[in-house]
Amino acid sequence: MKLLELDPIISSTREKLDKLGVKGILYDLDDTLIYTAEIFYYWMNEYADIVSFELGIEREMFYKTLSAVNDEEYRRMGVSPSRWRAVVERLGKMYDGGRSVVEGRLDVLMNIYKTVPRMRPGVRAALGTLKELGFRQALITHANEDWTMWKLDKLGLWDNFDAIFIADENGHKSAQHWNKGMDMLGLTPNKCLVVGDNLGGDITPAASLGARTIWMPSPWSVYRAGTVPEGTVQIGEFNEFLEALARLK
Repeated sequence: MKLLELDPIISSTREKLDKLGVKGILYDLDDTLIYTAEIFYYWMNEYADIVSFELGIEREMFYKTLSAVNDEEYRRMGVSPSRWRAVVERLGKMYDGGRSVVEGRLDVLMNIYKTVPRMRPGVRAALGTLKELGFRQALITHANEDWTMWKLDKLGLWDNFDAIFIADENGHKSAQHWNKGMDMLGLTPNKCLVVGDNLGGDITPAASLGARTIWMPSPWSVYRAGTVPEGTVQIGEFNEFLEALARLK
C-alpha cells in the first residue's frame, strides 16, 4: 500500500468513490477551482469609482446600475469579454452627458482579463491526490478560450487533467458540454462526479445526465438561481471537498 493511502481521509476517499462506482471527477474552473468573481468585483468597483467621480454622480447608484446591466448582458451574450463593450454602450446612453467618460473607461474593466486569479485552498492537494489514486479528471469551463489558457498557464494547472473542454463563450453552459467532457474521459455519466459553482450551468445539467454533484454556491446571484437537484452535496469552500465525498449517495 502506498503511504498516501495510509492517510485516513485519502483511504476513505478511495473507498467511498469506489463504492459509488465513480471513476472520474469533472470540475468547473472559475469560482470553483480559482477565485474569479473577486477580480470582476474589484475592477467593476474601480470603474465605478473613476466614472462616478469624473461625472460627479452618486457612486453606489452607478455601481448598482453597472451590475444590473452586466447581468442582463451576460444572459444575452454569455461570458465573452466583448460583452463589456455592450455594457458601457448601454451605460453611455443612460448617462448621455458623460458618454465619453463612461465608454472611454472601458480599459479599466478589461483589466479583469489581465489579473492572475488566486487558487482556492485545497485545490492542488485534492487534484494531486485524486490523480495519484488513479481517478480520471477533466476541466469543463465556460470562458474566453485565450483567457482560459492564460489562467491555466499562470497557475500551472494543465497537468492535473486528462481532458479539458472550453464551452463557447457566446452561449451558456449546458448538459451537452458536460456530456462532451465525460465522453473525453471515456466514462458514462453514472461513473462521474461533477463539481461546480453554477447551479444552472454546472449542477442541474450534470445531475440530469445521471452524474453525482457537489455544489459550491457562486458569488454571482445569477448562478445561484434555481432548484438544487436531489442528492447534491453543498460545500462552502473547496477545502471541504474531500470530506464532502462521504455525504454522497
